[in-house]
Amino acid sequence: MNKSTIIKSSSAAIVGTAAVWFGSHAGGGFATGNQAMNFYVRFGYHSVWIPVISMLILAVCFREGLLLARHHRAYDYKSFMKHLFAPYDKIFANLFDICYMIMALLAVGAAIAGAAALLQQLMHIPYLLGVLLTGLVLLVLTIFGADLVRNASTVMAIAITFSVLILVYVGIKAGAANFHSIMASHLLPLGMGKALLMGLTYAGFQSFLIAPIVSVAEPLDTKNDINQTALLGFILNAALLALVCIMLLGFFPSSAQETLPTYFVCEQLGYPWLKVLYSLVLFLALISTGVTLIFATVMRFEKVWTSGRGIFEKLINRRIGMSVLLMLLSMSISLFGLTAIVVKGYGMMGYIGIFLIIIPLLIVAPIKNRKNNINTDIEYTA
Repeated sequence: MNKSTIIKSSSAAIVGTAAVWFGSHAGGGFATGNQAMNFYVRFGYHSVWIPVISMLILAVCFREGLLLARHHRAYDYKSFMKHLFAPYDKIFANLFDICYMIMALLAVGAAIAGAAALLQQLMHIPYLLGVLLTGLVLLVLTIFGADLVRNASTVMAIAITFSVLILVYVGIKAGAANFHSIMASHLLPLGMGKALLMGLTYAGFQSFLIAPIVSVAEPLDTKNDINQTALLGFILNAALLALVCIMLLGFFPSSAQETLPTYFVCEQLGYPWLKVLYSLVLFLALISTGVTLIFATVMRFEKVWTSGRGIFEKLINRRIGMSVLLMLLSMSISLFGLTAIVVKGYGMMGYIGIFLIIIPLLIVAPIKNRKNNINTDIEYTA
């Protein structure tokens, strides 16, 4: 393989892995504006910069985690957590297993329900048929391996980024006067301490995305690849999240009362084409979240369910079976509604994520990486 081919392959892996992070992040709560509103915007003018701090924390965490995964060739989250938490992995790795499953079911439940509701609203497709169609799309994108997940996430991330940039440009321009008024008055309805805590909590539940990121990171061969992936992921996620917060702040406090704050902004702007664009963004965001989280979970249980009988003798059939089961469980959670899932479900998992994932990735992983010289390009170990 020549140098040019190696560079192209490396660049594709960097962009693809960063896209999986963004695709997982840009789910129903993000695309609807519900997460941005409940974790940032309702706390006032600090919502402009706190999202950047949240994403910076995650970028550092994910970099250390990817270095550890690369060293041990641990590309399913069960193996990764075993190395992160050793010698106490029997306790903490199993605890992460339980928490990640809860987090994945919450996120995928919101994604399936949101996509089905969107199809019903836009195309008048019956809700149950919308659920089946969404499930079919997720199945196709999750049963054929990490390459398809990376490639699909890259395409969806580009489409989401382009569309959201158009939306926030129009929205920020329309809400500029109210935004400047809020910034000038230093509006802080719930206090600085609460605003910072919610920003850390947001990073806490987003830290569970280490699982899908690790699951597609095997092509990242060098420390430089990992550094570039973390940097690209940080820029993409921090910029889009901050821009959405700025846009929603321009329509605050009216937007705070809405379940779908971003759609509320689209209605206020009065551009029919913008509603269509937003609907496309929302559907892609919902699908991208479902794809990455289901795939990471399937990858984890693939290592346990190594053989089967009858129709489950083939690996692809086992993947289909696991994906279907996960989606059925997620659908039951979706009945609680988007806001309840975001505020209560994500909030609870955020507090757990701070102690279970962020602190170990910021403290334990760097110690192990330095101890094993993982910050240099060395031989892999089992």
